[in-house]
Amino acid sequence: MADVSAYLGFAVRSGKIIYGIDNIERTGKRVYALVLCHTASENLSDKAKLFAERHSVPLVVTEIPLEDLIFKRNCKAVALLDPNMAKAVVKADGR
Repeated sequence: MADVSAYLGFAVRSGKIIYGIDNIERTGKRVYALVLCHTASENLSDKAKLFAERHSVPLVVTEIPLEDLIFKRNCKAVALLDPNMAKAVVKADGR
């Protein structure tokens, strides 16, 4: 999980990330992966799964609270906009 934390940090610093499921659903940009916190509500989890299925993107569920990984308070879902970072996060997750 340390690798996932590092890759998410790179995404934050490079600006290749979207915070929150509402912003993710509204974006017109290409999303390459979704990262969901394991403490997310059932409603949020359902929305994230539906988005991932519709857009054929991988969904990674973190074991550590997402807000601790990206240092953004109360953040439960993020989208990665860089294909290489998305691949690295999915690979580090063990898929």
